[in-house]
Amino acid sequence: MAGKVVSNARRSTAAHKAIAHAEGLAAKKPREFVEALRTHLQDQLHPPRAGTGGARSLGLRPSGPKHARLVDDPRYLTSVRELARRTKRNARIIGGSNVTGKDFADCVAVGDDSNWGCTGTLIAENVVLTAGHCEVLHSRVFVGNDVGGKGTVYRVKSHVRHPDWDGKLRNDLMLLILEKPVKGVKPRALATSVAINAAVDGRVVGFGTTDLAGTTGYGRKQQTDVPIVSSACNGKVNGKKDGSVYGCHLGNEIVAGKPLFNRDTCRGDSGGPFYVARGKAWLLAGVTSRGTDLATTMCGDGGIYTRVDKYRTWIAKTIAEETAE
Repeated sequence: MAGKVVSNARRSTAAHKAIAHAEGLAAKKPREFVEALRTHLQDQLHPPRAGTGGARSLGLRPSGPKHARLVDDPRYLTSVRELARRTKRNARIIGGSNVTGKDFADCVAVGDDSNWGCTGTLIAENVVLTAGHCEVLHSRVFVGNDVGGKGTVYRVKSHVRHPDWDGKLRNDLMLLILEKPVKGVKPRALATSVAINAAVDGRVVGFGTTDLAGTTGYGRKQQTDVPIVSSACNGKVNGKKDGSVYGCHLGNEIVAGKPLFNRDTCRGDSGGPFYVARGKAWLLAGVTSRGTDLATTMCGDGGIYTRVDKYRTWIAKTIAEETAE
Protein backbone atom coordinates (compact mmCIF):
# COMPACT_ATOMS: atom_id res chain seq x y z
CA MET A 1 0.00 0.00 0.00
CA ALA A 2 2.10 2.85 -1.29
CA GLY A 3 2.47 6.22 0.39
CA LYS A 4 3.89 7.73 3.56
CA VAL A 5 1.73 7.06 6.61
CA VAL A 6 0.82 10.11 8.69
CA SER A 7 -0.47 9.77 12.25
CA ASN A 8 -4.21 9.17 12.46
CA ALA A 9 -4.83 12.16 14.73
CA ARG A 10 -2.93 14.60 12.54
CA ARG A 11 -4.50 13.22 9.39
CA SER A 12 -8.01 13.45 10.82
CA THR A 13 -7.59 17.06 11.94
CA ALA A 14 -6.15 18.03 8.57
CA ALA A 15 -8.98 16.25 6.76
CA HIS A 16 -11.73 18.08 8.61
CA LYS A 17 -10.14 21.44 7.87
CA ALA A 18 -9.40 20.63 4.23
CA ILE A 19 -12.88 19.30 3.45
CA ALA A 20 -14.49 22.37 5.04
CA HIS A 21 -12.10 24.57 3.08
CA ALA A 22 -12.93 22.84 -0.22
CA GLU A 23 -16.68 22.93 0.46
CA GLY A 24 -16.47 26.67 1.06
CA LEU A 25 -14.57 27.31 -2.17
CA ALA A 26 -16.09 24.89 -4.66
CA ALA A 27 -18.91 22.75 -3.28
CA LYS A 28 -20.55 22.29 -6.71
CA LYS A 29 -17.44 22.06 -8.88
CA PRO A 30 -15.71 18.64 -8.59
CA ARG A 31 -12.42 19.64 -10.23
CA GLU A 32 -11.99 22.78 -8.14
CA PHE A 33 -13.17 20.91 -5.03
CA VAL A 34 -10.50 18.23 -5.41
CA GLU A 35 -7.80 20.78 -6.23
CA ALA A 36 -8.66 22.84 -3.14
CA LEU A 37 -8.85 19.73 -0.97
CA ARG A 38 -5.48 18.41 -2.08
CA THR A 39 -3.73 21.76 -1.85
CA HIS A 40 -5.04 22.50 1.64
CA LEU A 41 -4.11 19.02 2.87
CA GLN A 42 -0.63 19.21 1.40
CA ASP A 43 0.02 22.57 2.96
CA GLN A 44 -1.11 21.31 6.38
CA LEU A 45 0.63 17.94 6.43
CA HIS A 46 3.72 18.82 4.39
CA PRO A 47 4.25 22.60 4.58
CA PRO A 48 6.50 23.98 1.83
CA ARG A 49 10.02 24.99 2.81
CA ALA A 50 10.99 28.62 2.55
CA GLY A 51 11.45 29.62 -1.06
CA THR A 52 9.30 26.81 -2.45
CA GLY A 53 5.66 26.67 -3.46
CA GLY A 54 2.99 24.39 -2.12
CA ALA A 55 1.78 21.42 -4.13
CA ARG A 56 -0.68 22.50 -6.78
CA SER A 57 -0.93 19.47 -9.03
CA LEU A 58 -3.54 16.73 -8.77
CA GLY A 59 -1.29 14.01 -10.15
CA LEU A 60 2.14 12.97 -11.32
CA ARG A 61 3.87 14.93 -14.06
CA PRO A 62 2.28 13.88 -17.36
CA SER A 63 5.33 12.06 -18.69
CA GLY A 64 3.23 9.08 -19.82
CA PRO A 65 0.62 9.10 -22.62
CA LYS A 66 -0.56 12.65 -23.34
CA HIS A 67 -4.18 11.86 -22.48
CA ALA A 68 -3.34 9.83 -19.38
CA ARG A 69 -4.11 11.83 -16.25
CA LEU A 70 -6.78 11.00 -13.71
CA VAL A 71 -7.60 14.67 -13.32
CA ASP A 72 -8.92 14.60 -16.88
CA ASP A 73 -11.58 12.05 -15.97
CA PRO A 74 -14.76 13.67 -14.58
CA ARG A 75 -15.77 10.37 -12.96
CA TYR A 76 -12.61 10.40 -10.85
CA LEU A 77 -13.19 13.96 -9.70
CA THR A 78 -16.81 13.28 -8.75
CA SER A 79 -15.92 10.09 -6.88
CA VAL A 80 -13.13 11.80 -4.92
CA ARG A 81 -15.52 14.56 -3.86
CA GLU A 82 -18.20 12.10 -2.74
CA LEU A 83 -15.66 9.95 -0.91
CA ALA A 84 -14.26 12.98 0.91
CA ARG A 85 -17.70 14.08 2.02
CA ARG A 86 -18.59 10.64 3.36
CA THR A 87 -15.32 9.92 5.13
CA LYS A 88 -14.90 13.06 7.22
CA ARG A 89 -14.66 11.01 10.41
CA ASN A 90 -12.06 8.40 9.52
CA ALA A 91 -10.20 10.58 7.00
CA ARG A 92 -8.96 7.47 5.19
CA ILE A 93 -9.02 9.29 1.86
CA ILE A 94 -5.86 11.12 2.92
CA GLY A 95 -3.74 8.08 3.51
CA GLY A 96 -3.92 4.48 4.51
CA SER A 97 -3.66 3.02 7.96
CA ASN A 98 -2.50 -0.23 9.52
CA VAL A 99 -5.18 -2.87 9.98
CA THR A 100 -5.52 -3.79 13.64
CA GLY A 101 -7.22 -6.58 15.55
CA LYS A 102 -9.45 -8.82 13.47
CA ASP A 103 -10.57 -6.20 10.98
CA PHE A 104 -10.37 -7.74 7.51
CA ALA A 105 -8.94 -10.97 8.91
CA ASP A 106 -10.02 -12.62 5.65
CA CYS A 107 -7.24 -10.72 3.87
CA VAL A 108 -4.18 -13.00 3.93
CA ALA A 109 -0.58 -12.92 2.73
CA VAL A 110 0.35 -15.36 -0.05
CA GLY A 111 3.79 -16.86 -0.64
CA ASP A 112 6.00 -19.77 -1.55
CA ASP A 113 8.10 -21.84 0.86
CA SER A 114 10.67 -19.09 1.40
CA ASN A 115 9.04 -15.72 0.62
CA TRP A 116 5.81 -13.78 0.89
CA GLY A 117 4.90 -11.64 -2.09
CA CYS A 118 1.16 -11.43 -2.82
CA THR A 119 -2.15 -11.00 -1.01
CA GLY A 120 -5.42 -12.94 -1.12
CA THR A 121 -8.91 -13.19 0.35
CA LEU A 122 -10.47 -16.11 2.22
CA ILE A 123 -13.78 -16.79 0.42
CA ALA A 124 -14.50 -20.21 1.97
CA GLU A 125 -13.08 -21.84 5.09
CA ASN A 126 -10.37 -23.55 3.02
CA VAL A 127 -10.25 -21.42 -0.15
CA VAL A 128 -8.30 -18.23 -0.90
CA LEU A 129 -8.89 -16.12 -4.01
CA THR A 130 -5.84 -14.29 -5.37
CA ALA A 131 -4.38 -13.06 -8.68
CA GLY A 132 -3.47 -15.39 -11.51
CA HIS A 133 -0.10 -13.73 -12.02
CA CYS A 134 0.84 -14.78 -8.45
CA GLU A 135 1.11 -18.41 -9.57
CA VAL A 136 4.75 -18.79 -8.51
CA LEU A 137 3.65 -17.96 -4.95
CA HIS A 138 1.16 -20.70 -4.23
CA SER A 139 2.38 -22.97 -1.43
CA ARG A 140 1.20 -21.20 1.77
CA VAL A 141 -0.88 -18.35 3.17
CA PHE A 142 -0.49 -16.30 6.35
CA VAL A 143 -3.44 -15.28 8.52
CA GLY A 144 -2.60 -12.27 10.66
CA ASN A 145 -1.63 -8.62 10.36
CA ASP A 146 2.16 -8.80 10.01
CA VAL A 147 4.12 -11.63 8.40
CA GLY A 148 6.94 -10.91 10.84
CA GLY A 149 4.67 -11.14 13.87
CA LYS A 150 1.90 -13.24 15.36
CA GLY A 151 -0.22 -15.27 12.99
CA THR A 152 -0.94 -18.69 11.51
CA VAL A 153 0.44 -20.27 8.35
CA TYR A 154 -1.73 -22.63 6.29
CA ARG A 155 -0.36 -24.89 3.57
CA VAL A 156 -1.88 -24.92 0.08
CA LYS A 157 -3.05 -28.32 -1.17
CA SER A 158 -3.72 -27.26 -4.76
CA HIS A 159 -3.96 -24.13 -6.86
CA VAL A 160 -6.02 -23.42 -9.97
CA ARG A 161 -5.36 -20.41 -12.16
CA HIS A 162 -8.19 -19.32 -14.45
CA PRO A 163 -7.86 -21.33 -17.68
CA ASP A 164 -8.15 -18.20 -19.84
CA TRP A 165 -5.48 -16.22 -17.99
CA ASP A 166 -2.92 -14.73 -20.37
CA GLY A 167 0.14 -12.50 -20.44
CA LYS A 168 -2.03 -9.40 -20.79
CA LEU A 169 -3.53 -10.31 -17.39
CA ARG A 170 -6.95 -11.11 -18.72
CA ASN A 171 -8.95 -13.20 -16.21
CA ASP A 172 -6.30 -12.53 -13.58
CA LEU A 173 -7.59 -14.90 -10.89
CA MET A 174 -6.34 -17.97 -9.05
CA LEU A 175 -7.89 -20.16 -6.35
CA LEU A 176 -5.79 -21.67 -3.56
CA ILE A 177 -7.27 -24.74 -1.89
CA LEU A 178 -5.85 -25.10 1.61
CA GLU A 179 -4.93 -28.36 3.33
CA LYS A 180 -6.93 -27.36 6.42
CA PRO A 181 -9.80 -24.96 7.05
CA VAL A 182 -8.91 -21.59 8.56
CA LYS A 183 -10.12 -21.32 12.15
CA GLY A 184 -11.64 -18.19 13.67
CA VAL A 185 -11.97 -16.18 10.45
CA LYS A 186 -15.24 -15.62 8.62
CA PRO A 187 -14.88 -16.00 4.84
CA ARG A 188 -15.76 -12.90 2.83
CA ALA A 189 -18.95 -12.87 0.77
CA LEU A 190 -18.76 -11.90 -2.90
CA ALA A 191 -20.43 -8.70 -4.04
CA THR A 192 -23.27 -8.81 -6.55
CA SER A 193 -23.17 -7.00 -9.87
CA VAL A 194 -25.74 -4.55 -8.53
CA ALA A 195 -23.55 -3.67 -5.52
CA ILE A 196 -20.44 -3.18 -7.65
CA ASN A 197 -22.16 -1.08 -10.29
CA ALA A 198 -23.70 1.16 -7.63
CA ALA A 199 -20.45 1.83 -5.75
CA VAL A 200 -18.49 5.07 -6.20
CA ASP A 201 -15.55 3.98 -4.07
CA GLY A 202 -14.03 0.90 -2.47
CA ARG A 203 -11.60 -0.16 0.22
CA VAL A 204 -8.37 -1.93 -0.70
CA VAL A 205 -6.43 -4.01 1.80
CA GLY A 206 -3.09 -5.70 1.36
CA PHE A 207 0.39 -6.55 2.59
CA GLY A 208 2.19 -4.72 -0.21
CA THR A 209 5.15 -2.39 -0.32
CA THR A 210 4.83 1.15 1.02
CA ASP A 211 7.03 3.23 -1.28
CA LEU A 212 5.98 4.45 -4.73
CA ALA A 213 8.80 2.50 -6.39
CA GLY A 214 7.43 -0.75 -4.94
CA THR A 215 10.68 -1.78 -3.26
CA THR A 216 10.22 -1.64 0.53
CA GLY A 217 7.74 -2.31 3.28
CA TYR A 218 6.03 -5.58 2.32
CA GLY A 219 4.54 -7.56 5.16
CA ARG A 220 2.24 -5.28 7.18
CA LYS A 221 -1.49 -5.33 6.39
CA GLN A 222 -2.76 -1.87 5.46
CA GLN A 223 -5.97 -0.36 4.15
CA THR A 224 -7.08 2.71 2.24
CA ASP A 225 -10.16 3.95 0.41
CA VAL A 226 -10.04 4.72 -3.31
CA PRO A 227 -12.53 6.39 -5.66
CA ILE A 228 -13.87 4.25 -8.50
CA VAL A 229 -13.16 5.69 -11.95
CA SER A 230 -14.81 2.98 -14.06
CA SER A 231 -16.75 0.07 -12.59
CA ALA A 232 -16.52 -2.11 -15.71
CA CYS A 233 -13.96 -0.52 -18.07
CA ASN A 234 -16.86 0.46 -20.31
CA GLY A 235 -16.76 4.26 -20.43
CA LYS A 236 -14.81 6.98 -22.19
CA VAL A 237 -12.40 9.76 -21.23
CA ASN A 238 -12.34 12.71 -23.64
CA GLY A 239 -13.64 10.47 -26.40
CA LYS A 240 -11.15 7.66 -25.72
CA LYS A 241 -12.33 4.27 -24.44
CA ASP A 242 -11.34 3.26 -20.91
CA GLY A 243 -9.37 0.32 -22.26
CA SER A 244 -7.07 2.55 -24.31
CA VAL A 245 -6.61 5.07 -21.50
CA TYR A 246 -6.21 2.80 -18.48
CA GLY A 247 -5.29 -0.57 -20.00
CA CYS A 248 -8.27 -2.38 -18.51
CA HIS A 249 -10.32 -5.17 -20.10
CA LEU A 250 -13.88 -4.35 -21.14
CA GLY A 251 -16.62 -5.56 -18.80
CA ASN A 252 -14.43 -7.55 -16.42
CA GLU A 253 -12.38 -5.00 -14.51
CA ILE A 254 -12.74 -2.05 -12.15
CA VAL A 255 -10.50 0.99 -12.46
CA ALA A 256 -10.02 2.82 -9.16
CA GLY A 257 -8.06 6.02 -9.03
CA LYS A 258 -5.54 6.97 -6.41
CA PRO A 259 -6.88 9.04 -3.54
CA LEU A 260 -4.87 11.98 -2.23
CA PHE A 261 -1.13 11.75 -1.53
CA ASN A 262 -0.57 8.77 -3.82
CA ARG A 263 -2.15 6.18 -1.55
CA ASP A 264 -2.68 3.19 -3.77
CA THR A 265 -2.24 -0.53 -4.03
CA CYS A 266 1.36 -1.48 -4.80
CA ARG A 267 3.69 -4.42 -5.40
CA GLY A 268 2.72 -7.23 -3.03
CA ASP A 269 -0.92 -6.15 -2.87
CA SER A 270 -1.56 -8.21 -6.01
CA GLY A 271 -4.37 -10.66 -5.45
CA GLY A 272 -5.71 -8.70 -2.50
CA PRO A 273 -9.28 -7.59 -1.89
CA PHE A 274 -11.14 -4.61 -3.28
CA TYR A 275 -14.22 -4.28 -1.07
CA VAL A 276 -17.39 -2.28 -1.62
CA ALA A 277 -19.82 -1.38 1.14
CA ARG A 278 -23.37 -2.71 1.14
CA GLY A 279 -25.07 -1.26 4.17
CA LYS A 280 -22.76 -2.01 7.09
CA ALA A 281 -21.12 -4.98 5.36
CA TRP A 282 -18.01 -5.07 3.22
CA LEU A 283 -18.29 -7.37 0.21
CA LEU A 284 -15.50 -8.61 -2.07
CA ALA A 285 -15.90 -6.83 -5.40
CA GLY A 286 -12.50 -7.18 -7.00
CA VAL A 287 -9.05 -8.73 -6.89
CA THR A 288 -6.02 -6.45 -7.23
CA SER A 289 -4.37 -7.06 -10.60
CA ARG A 290 -2.05 -4.22 -11.69
CA GLY A 291 -1.49 -0.50 -12.07
CA THR A 292 -3.08 1.56 -14.83
CA ASP A 293 -1.33 2.34 -18.09
CA LEU A 294 -1.08 5.99 -17.09
CA ALA A 295 1.28 5.26 -14.19
CA THR A 296 4.68 6.97 -14.25
CA THR A 297 5.94 5.15 -11.14
CA MET A 298 5.50 1.55 -10.01
CA CYS A 299 2.65 2.57 -7.69
CA GLY A 300 0.55 5.60 -6.89
CA ASP A 301 -1.49 6.36 -10.01
CA GLY A 302 -4.50 4.10 -9.81
CA GLY A 303 -5.12 0.39 -10.05
CA ILE A 304 -7.07 -2.24 -11.98
CA TYR A 305 -9.12 -4.89 -10.19
CA THR A 306 -10.68 -8.06 -11.62
CA ARG A 307 -14.44 -8.11 -10.93
CA VAL A 308 -15.36 -11.25 -8.99
CA ASP A 309 -19.03 -11.18 -10.00
CA LYS A 310 -18.04 -12.03 -13.56
CA TYR A 311 -16.43 -15.27 -12.38
CA ARG A 312 -18.96 -16.66 -9.90
CA THR A 313 -19.65 -19.74 -12.01
CA TRP A 314 -15.96 -20.57 -12.48
CA ILE A 315 -15.23 -20.00 -8.78
CA ALA A 316 -18.10 -22.21 -7.59
CA LYS A 317 -17.36 -24.96 -10.11
CA THR A 318 -13.64 -25.03 -9.34
CA ILE A 319 -14.17 -25.12 -5.57
CA ALA A 320 -16.64 -27.99 -5.94
CA GLU A 321 -14.21 -29.98 -8.09
CA GLU A 322 -11.16 -29.32 -5.94
CA THR A 323 -12.85 -30.04 -2.61
CA ALA A 324 -14.89 -33.09 -3.67
CA GLU A 325 -14.18 -36.15 -1.52
